[in-house]
Amino acid sequence: MTRRVRDIHPRNQRCFERETTQVSRYSRAVLLITSAAGAIGMMGWEHSDGDPDGLRFLARTFVWARWFILAFGLVLWVYRPVDWQETFAVYVPAILLFVGLNGYTHYRLATEKAVTRGWILLNATLDVFILSSAIAAGEGFGHDYLHLLYYPQLAGYAVVLTSFRLTMVCATFVAVLYLVISLTIGDRIDTAGTEEKTLFARICVMFAVAAIVNIIAKFERVRWRQAVEREREQQRERVEFSQSIHDTTAQLAYMIGLGVDTARAQAGVANPELAATLEATSRLSRSAIWELRHPINVGGIYEGRTLGSALKSHAANFTNVTSVPCELTQTGVEPSLSTETRGLLFSIAHNALTNAYRHAQASKVAIHLACEKEEVRLSVSDNGIGLPGDYAQHGHGFANMDGDALRLGGRLVVEESGAMGGATVTCVIPRGWSSSTPQ
Repeated sequence: MTRRVRDIHPRNQRCFERETTQVSRYSRAVLLITSAAGAIGMMGWEHSDGDPDGLRFLARTFVWARWFILAFGLVLWVYRPVDWQETFAVYVPAILLFVGLNGYTHYRLATEKAVTRGWILLNATLDVFILSSAIAAGEGFGHDYLHLLYYPQLAGYAVVLTSFRLTMVCATFVAVLYLVISLTIGDRIDTAGTEEKTLFARICVMFAVAAIVNIIAKFERVRWRQAVEREREQQRERVEFSQSIHDTTAQLAYMIGLGVDTARAQAGVANPELAATLEATSRLSRSAIWELRHPINVGGIYEGRTLGSALKSHAANFTNVTSVPCELTQTGVEPSLSTETRGLLFSIAHNALTNAYRHAQASKVAIHLACEKEEVRLSVSDNGIGLPGDYAQHGHGFANMDGDALRLGGRLVVEESGAMGGATVTCVIPRGWSSSTPQ
C-alpha cells in the first residue's frame, strides 16, 4: 500500500492523504454520535415492538385534536371580532402549514395508508415548530395560553417513544426552545414581577407531563407485548394441534371412508338397502373428513397466510374430499387483516361450505372474496335446492356464522335463492375493521 502511494504524482498524493484524513475524521464523528445516542437511549427505539392499531388510534386522536383546536380558535375569533390584519396576520403562515399538514395526515388515515412511529414523531415535531413560530410572532412569554399547546405534543412524544431518556431529551428540546423565545421575544421576562417563577413552573410542568405519560405508556406497552406473546403461543399450539389431527385422525377417517366406498362398489345393486346404507355412511365419512380439514387448514391463517390464499387451498380440499367442484374468485387487493379477523372469515366460509354439502345437495359451489374500497365481502354460493324458510332453526351453523359476523363489526346476509340458483351466504365487514388481536 505504501509503495503504491509513492508512485502517485505528488499533487494527487496530497489529495489522497487529505481525503483519507477527512474520511478518518468522519468515521470518528459517526462513532462519537453513535456512542452519544446509545448513552441516552436513542439507538434501537425504532425497532421496538408496537401496536399498529394503537399507533393508528394515536394518529387519529391527534388529527381530530388539531381540528378541534383550529375550530376553537375560529369560534373565538367570531365571538370576539378583531382586526384580522392587525392581530392575526402574523399567524397566517403557521395556520396554513398547520391545516395542510393535518389535512394530509387525515388523508393518509382515511385511505388506510401506513402510519408509523416516524410519521407521528414528524407531525409532533412540526407542530412544535409551528407553535413556537406562532408564539414568537405574537407576544412571546406574555401570551396567555399558546404555551399550553406544548403539552399535547410532549404527551405525543412520551407515548410514541419507548425510551424514557429519549422522551426527556425531546422535553428538554421543547423547554429550551420555549425558554429562548421567552427570554428574547416580545416584552421578555419581568423579573420585578417574578415572572421567572411562572416560566420555571411552566417548564417543570412540561417535564412532568412527558415523564408521567411515558411511564403510563410503558406499562401499556408491557401489557401489549405480553398479549402478543400469549397470542403467539396459542398460535403455535393451534398449528401443532392441526398437524396432530392431520397425522392421526384425518388419515384414519380417510381410510375408513375409502373402505366404505370399496364395500359399496362390491355390493353393487343387488341389495338396494345395503347400497343406500353404504352411500349414507360414505357421505358421513366424507363430512367427518371435511370437518377435520377446518383445524388443519386454519393453521395456515395462524402461520401468516392471507385469507385469499387460505380459502383457495380450502376450496381445493373441499373438491377433493366431497367431489363437489369448488373454486375461489377474488377482486381487489386484500387489506391487512388481523389474525382473528382472517380466522373468523375463514370459519364463516367453512360453515357455509359444510351446509352446501350436507343439506343443499349442491353439485357446484363458488367462493368470492371482494375487497372493495369501504368493505370486505365474502360470499359462498351453491346451485343446490336452496334453504327452507326455517333454516335458522336447524342446528347452530347459521347462528355461529351470524355471531362471527357481529364480532367482526359486520353483518351476515343469507339469500335463500342466490346467484347460482341455490343459497348464497355473504359476510360483509368494514374495510377499516381491525381486531385487537396482534398480527
